[in-house]
Amino acid sequence: MSFSSKVKQEILTTTPTDSCWERAYIRQAYLSAGTMTDPKKSYHMEFATDQLYKQRLTDAFAFFGLSPKKFKRKGVDILYFKEAEQISTILTAMETLDALFEFENCRVEKDMNNAINRTANAAAANADKVISASVRHVRDIQDIQRIVGLSALPPNLVQIAQIRLEQPFATLEDIGTQLTPPISKSGVNHRLRRIGEIAEKYRRKGD
Repeated sequence: MSFSSKVKQEILTTTPTDSCWERAYIRQAYLSAGTMTDPKKSYHMEFATDQLYKQRLTDAFAFFGLSPKKFKRKGVDILYFKEAEQISTILTAMETLDALFEFENCRVEKDMNNAINRTANAAAANADKVISASVRHVRDIQDIQRIVGLSALPPNLVQIAQIRLEQPFATLEDIGTQLTPPISKSGVNHRLRRIGEIAEKYRRKGD
């Protein structure tokens, strides 16, 4: 049974807890011409209606603080919702609690998966940046070594250059702790940037 059919089945087998006409109207509208997609796939709930009843249904939604979007499909007016919070409000308004709980479980699971994916993507992007920077650092140091030798660098830059060559993918924090005296991440970054500027100067002279 589809999720939409479960909602209709629950409407048919439950009785509203009050005489609110707006609640009853939305329940009846869903039974007669409502549908929604499986929340595991996407969020979409819609109601087909004609011009005569569209305004009354819109008013019923407004009672619960909802404002549907509208379009026409083959001449039929469609009121629809695509935001999870709005659909949750409608399921609550219709008092389809079993469907509401299932919907919210899907919503929580989807939100968690999205959060995990965002974190993984951010970590991957950060790793790419670290690798790219490391490759650039090693290239700069090797160019200086090839053109004039590392001894041409100031002592504080020689030390950091040697560590970077030996540990090409060490973090800036790790490099900083190995220096004498230790320095901060920003300090390491500053010195590596200075090495890059020196390497570029020698590369231009070589051209």
